[in-house]
Amino acid sequence: MKNYAKVMIEKRGLSSLQESINIGKQVMERKLAAYQKKIEKFEQAGGMDTEAFIMSFNKGDLGDNKKWLEWDHVANVVNLLKKKLDDLESLKYEY
Repeated sequence: MKNYAKVMIEKRGLSSLQESINIGKQVMERKLAAYQKKIEKFEQAGGMDTEAFIMSFNKGDLGDNKKWLEWDHVANVVNLLKKKLDDLESLKYEY
């Protein structure tokens, strides 16, 4: 159990917590979809997928053009949103 944290909430408040978490997940899913569309545009314009871009960008092969910085930012946001959604998916509720 050392990889788990415990949150205490009164039973009557659990449904409100679950609903709030579900609303938050829906908001993040919409944001993720919007950022993934931006990624697609960057990939089409840049002629490479995001993984190849990140490797080249991190090696310094692309320089610090504004469009590369924006693409890097969007890729980081996508990764962060995916992690947060994964974290929320792993929640377990006990009564």
